[in-house]
Amino acid sequence: MTIAVDFDGVIHTYSRGWCDGSIYDPPMPGALAGLRALMAQDSVFIHTTREPAQVARWMSLHGFICRTEHDGPFWNQRGQLLVTNRKLAATAYLDDRAVRFTDWNRALAKLLPDRG
Repeated sequence: MTIAVDFDGVIHTYSRGWCDGSIYDPPMPGALAGLRALMAQDSVFIHTTREPAQVARWMSLHGFICRTEHDGPFWNQRGQLLVTNRKLAATAYLDDRAVRFTDWNRALAKLLPDRG
């Protein structure tokens, strides 16, 4: 399996939003241990709208081996994190701003609750 994990709000606490673009907060409680647990069993990549090298440096400071370059639609390497701003194929996406899609009516009810 391959698991995609969002960075801001899932790994990085992100308490002030984008702010000045820096990575200013500590990791979310349980994030680093959670990533290590996932990586022990699956391939894991971090997806972010940030510059991947910035996130990779921060993750490296927290003891992770990271890559920022990868060709192809899949990430299947265990034990090493890919940091990318591309949406690659994954079995699951862990994201703090996700709306789970089951059908369009339910999705629109969540995204447009006042649509009448």
